[in-house]
Amino acid sequence: SKWTTVNQTVRDKKIGVLCLQETHLTTDHQNQIDTLFSRRLRVLSTSDPIRPGNSAGIAFVLNKEITNTADATMRVLIPGRAAVLSLKWHNNETINILNIYAPNNANEHRNFWEKINSEWSRTHAGTIDLMVGDFNITEEPIDRAPARYDHESATEALRELRSALNLQDTWCLENPNQRMFTFSSNHNSLSRLDRIYTSTRHSESMIDWDSHISHIPTDHHMVSVRFAPPGLPHIGKGRWSWPIGIMTDENLIKRIVRLGIETQQTLEEMNVRDNTSNPQKSWSTLKTKITDIAKETLKIHLGKVNQRIRTLTKDLCKITN
Repeated sequence: SKWTTVNQTVRDKKIGVLCLQETHLTTDHQNQIDTLFSRRLRVLSTSDPIRPGNSAGIAFVLNKEITNTADATMRVLIPGRAAVLSLKWHNNETINILNIYAPNNANEHRNFWEKINSEWSRTHAGTIDLMVGDFNITEEPIDRAPARYDHESATEALRELRSALNLQDTWCLENPNQRMFTFSSNHNSLSRLDRIYTSTRHSESMIDWDSHISHIPTDHHMVSVRFAPPGLPHIGKGRWSWPIGIMTDENLIKRIVRLGIETQQTLEEMNVRDNTSNPQKSWSTLKTKITDIAKETLKIHLGKVNQRIRTLTKDLCKITN
């Protein structure tokens, strides 16, 4: 299911907070997610109260292994369209992340952005550190191919909100002449609808900007950034584990079975037990060999996937240039 892929993506990419739009979540779906993935994930969501489960829905997916989820709270500004996640970061500082799923109709944008501003100001809940999501408009012609200006009133309203919240398009400021698209329409046009705005005080703490095809079923690219403020503890790579994708590889399974049979024969023929020849040593060797061939198989699988990505990226560059 899609949420199995979400869980896998959060784990493999070590994502602390994943912001989703168009979630289609109902109460039953939410309960199922909480039951199946409560060990790693905490999901906070809001949907359209008039039509639960329709496309107007957003969610925050928190990785319990990375973030402090116990004190995390969500404040809904516009049901199914805008909500703020507040959580304690590693330095015990509270950060606020505004998740946006803007309307498709540009004529609705001015009221939308003004309502967000008024609702957030009314709560007196501090500053917004990041604003992320699907904005359904672009601010500059360079963010569309073919290049064009978007609805003037909608763009102006978004900029007024950014100014009020003291947010900036940090990726754009760091890459003023570069183009990056996150959505392809049925009319063969490209656009950077999905963006991450950051508070000006965090501009030097944002690294590893990326946009790539997501394993999660969607027609948008996933946009990501690493938030690394000064003073955070170092987080290592963690313990390696088998990716689910190679569990059904028949050749891999046959090789593991063969290694197991060979190890079993070695144990049955073991007459002398010493520091170099004993069941524990044989078992440890077997586990090491299994891990090695699993990693070897994974490289083959990833090689095919990466080749496919390179081909698609090359085709995309031809379209945009």
